[in-house]
Amino acid sequence: MAAVASSSSSRRILGVPVPVALFFVAMMLPTAVSVNLGGLRLSAYRMVLIVMFLPMLVQLLSGRKGRMHLFDLLVLAHCGWAILALIKWGGLAQGIESGGIYVVEFAGAYLLARLYVRSYEDFAAVARAYVMLVLATLIFTVPEALTGIHILHDGISGALGGPMAPYIDPRMGLERTFGPFDHPILYGVFSASAFSLAYFVIAERRLMNFKGMAKVIGVGLATFMSASGGPYVVLMMQGFVAAWERVLGKIKGRWAALFSLFGLTYIAIDLFSTKTPFHVFVNNFTFSPQSAYNRILIFEFGTAEVARHPIFGIGLGDWERPSWMSDSMDNFWLVVAVRYGLPAFLMLVALLLGLIWTVGQRKNLPPEWRRARHAWAFTLFGITVAAATVHLWNALFVLFLFLIGAGAWLLDARPEPQNVPGPVPAAKPKLPARALRPARLF
Repeated sequence: MAAVASSSSSRRILGVPVPVALFFVAMMLPTAVSVNLGGLRLSAYRMVLIVMFLPMLVQLLSGRKGRMHLFDLLVLAHCGWAILALIKWGGLAQGIESGGIYVVEFAGAYLLARLYVRSYEDFAAVARAYVMLVLATLIFTVPEALTGIHILHDGISGALGGPMAPYIDPRMGLERTFGPFDHPILYGVFSASAFSLAYFVIAERRLMNFKGMAKVIGVGLATFMSASGGPYVVLMMQGFVAAWERVLGKIKGRWAALFSLFGLTYIAIDLFSTKTPFHVFVNNFTFSPQSAYNRILIFEFGTAEVARHPIFGIGLGDWERPSWMSDSMDNFWLVVAVRYGLPAFLMLVALLLGLIWTVGQRKNLPPEWRRARHAWAFTLFGITVAAATVHLWNALFVLFLFLIGAGAWLLDARPEPQNVPGPVPAAKPKLPARALRPARLF
């Protein structure tokens, strides 16, 4: 309880603790807002995480904001394995330099949420700030989609001498919007990831909450502006599980039934289709046959690379592929396995699924806590599925780790007794006035 109190009483900007606010603002700045230190690029969000990293690590190890648990250890173990993989690839100096910044991004973003989101009030404040940032970008991205002028990206990059946004073919009659990010896919995933937070926390799942539902629609509009398949998958997956929860909310075993449905669908596709389930998924959730074909090739050559280097991966080395293929690997999960090996990949999967499963086992939570749990889990579900066809890099990578850590408070936080569902304890009978007087000793 002390940890919750300390978090709640800390100084705040935009309703969230100062370090979280600085991280959000830094994440919204284009890559051009960077400092090059030797061969290392220090973007704005990296500088925030570097400054915060050691104090956060001390807080974690000291237990001042909650005791360490298995999932904290998985984060540190994953980072340690990634450093070993990079040392094996490029030697001690290169491994420490590249591995060090990876640790700052991976563990730093997770710890920022793990340590500064310690209560429902903290989580709700983060949700409101995040959704507000997404809606604020519409001021720039709606004109951007209509005119093709990349206001935020090119405006800030031009002022600092950074590169302009590359040309990308329009889709559906709209220019694909970058916002402040390096690619429309990144802007789209950033926007789509706010959907469940807006629906469950801000709108409180009430369709007649017009102000809250307007923000949900705004998040959908921002996602649409990216005109990218990956973000649309993030949005659709969240919408699907939200509808499932709304229709079957009072039925026990609804989530086991959902995963069984997914499993049966996978088996049916595998048995009755001439293509693998992955091929079917990619073909149906990408905009163009060329894009789908490229992702299928990435999967085939990427998994072959994992089979050749299963333990430590290939670090930052080049992966084997036809000479005409780009070195871009549009599959986040595959990138982790290729670079750092299967142990690092499995530790990340265990962190994600284990944390969601453990939090999902808690019973008798207040209604607002359950809505927060749905918002957090559904957001991660959407990103996890889309990450099979999208690589999460730069700001989106640290956002993903921040969102994972943002649900850790549900492991050990305790609601106030009056908020716990259950029978109200009987009031103690009042004692007569005489009984309240101290007894005379003499």
